[in-house]
Amino acid sequence: MILSGVVLAVLIGWLRGGKITRLADLKLRGLVWVAAAVLIRVAVDWLAGRGYHLPWLTIVAYCLLLYALYLNFRLPGIKLFTAGTFLNFLVIAANGGSMPVSAAAMKEAGVSGTPAGTHILLSETARLPFLADIIPLRPPYFPLHQVISIGDILVICGIFLFIQHKMLREENSAGVPEDAE
Repeated sequence: MILSGVVLAVLIGWLRGGKITRLADLKLRGLVWVAAAVLIRVAVDWLAGRGYHLPWLTIVAYCLLLYALYLNFRLPGIKLFTAGTFLNFLVIAANGGSMPVSAAAMKEAGVSGTPAGTHILLSETARLPFLADIIPLRPPYFPLHQVISIGDILVICGIFLFIQHKMLREENSAGVPEDAE
């Protein structure tokens, strides 16, 4: 979902007259924390595929990502991104490190199989089920079959706003972007 959102944001930014080259200068802080969070998430999925379930590491990864977002909170779109990430963190933490996914939403979206890695089937005992992956997406409304959460929608909206701002920012008379520090 995130990749689709980024591609759409870049395409719309370009159609609005924005410059893709401006995305090379993102001025993000704490990228090492983001990289660590991504590596942990990949490791959790890889280990789960080999029978080792360490869902608490997902909580650690979210904490690192939230810290990196805090470091960038002043940037446009990051508040929405943080809100979505925090909602996902809440439901994952409340459910022992795993994101519940609705079986009914999976069926409606045309997703087969059972959730694995950082995901579990939504059950009656799940905490904060309204924040879980309960929103089905499928063609023709979305190019991929998947189930998302409210948090995922906020994350995508935040990324969209961030990319739009970066691509469309004005430059002063010296050719320096107005948000350059």
